[in-house]
Amino acid sequence: MRRLSTDVPIVLFASSPWECVGPLNCHHLATRFAARGHTVLFVESTGLRSPSVLGSRQDRVRIVARLASFLHGLLRGPHRVADNLYVISPLVAPWGWPEPWRALSLRALGLQARVATRRLGFARPVVWAQLPTAADVARAIRPSSVVYHCVDDYTANPGVDSAWVEGLERRLLEQADWVVAASPTLGERLARGRPDTDVLPNVADVTLFSRALLETGAEPAELAGLPRPRAVYVGNISTYKVDPQLLDDLAAALPQLAIVLIGEIGLGDTADSESALGSLRHRPNVRVLPPRPPEALPDLMRHCDVGLIPFVLSGHTRSSLPLKLYEYLGAGLPVVATALPNLRGLAPDWAVRLADGASEFTGLVEKALADPPERRRDRLELASAHDWEARIDEILDRLGAGFDRPGLG
Repeated sequence: MRRLSTDVPIVLFASSPWECVGPLNCHHLATRFAARGHTVLFVESTGLRSPSVLGSRQDRVRIVARLASFLHGLLRGPHRVADNLYVISPLVAPWGWPEPWRALSLRALGLQARVATRRLGFARPVVWAQLPTAADVARAIRPSSVVYHCVDDYTANPGVDSAWVEGLERRLLEQADWVVAASPTLGERLARGRPDTDVLPNVADVTLFSRALLETGAEPAELAGLPRPRAVYVGNISTYKVDPQLLDDLAAALPQLAIVLIGEIGLGDTADSESALGSLRHRPNVRVLPPRPPEALPDLMRHCDVGLIPFVLSGHTRSSLPLKLYEYLGAGLPVVATALPNLRGLAPDWAVRLADGASEFTGLVEKALADPPERRRDRLELASAHDWEARIDEILDRLGAGFDRPGLG
């Protein structure tokens, strides 16, 4: 199969800002496309909801950072962050504003992307779109092909105008040459509008996380004084994803278990995460750590005993297949998770156990802690089939082979 030529640049309309402690799909794709020789323009996410300017510290920080990055780009062009990899921070009006502001913002987004691609000398790039707001923007830069990579059920995200997002997504489904879903449930939903939707489930940097099992190292200072066994959760600690009551029940039921939560509190939340986590944070067997870069996580996971995915069940999480699943398994950890649809039947019990309620969650954590140590290598072997390098090969082969549908050019 013919692989996409490295002469073809890629414009990635991302689902996140570039500066992000825990890399998401968009960061992995951008860095790996660039490492394979493609020149990549990473267009930072404009979000899909209006920022809660007065109520969210995270939103205020992101607004200031976005303004600074936009001014830098306006004066100096796209910001080079690595070989072959550039970032722009487009500025648009908040999506919560009514029409005609939304339409004008989409037009402004397309103009900013077109100016950036011209500065970089892009000709007929591949557009890799992770947000429905790219529906009309892609045409502005005359792509050779458009890929819609749906990594989330955006209509179920908190604080968004679902009807508006649905309309954008329908247009993008009509325009895209290739539609890719990051989980089976997302694939089922998108297939109602595009029967040829492909499902490419989320994968992980298994090579990085395998260091937890294949290398040795002293216990990080952040874990000092915490007894074993230890359960760990890595990711955003936000109430629209994480169930604080489930964790509180676990901490109360197993006081001998240390629970380590690593991540930013409240990112993307419309509720008061700090209040919701109040009683949990004060339990003596719970330790909350700030976000850590990926390179630091294997050392932490090496000294933990079970990985947790304690998600609420909602319209948002029912479509998710968390990246952390294969990160935990790559580190050799057994996983206990809420019974998310995309996790059912995905792995044997010695790798992933699914709970339908708080009492079952606690019981399954106890079972996972009793697993024999030799199972750690079995979990790494299982995770190795879900690594980013193989996924990038698959994507570049498909892009090189072309599509039955004509491009938008």
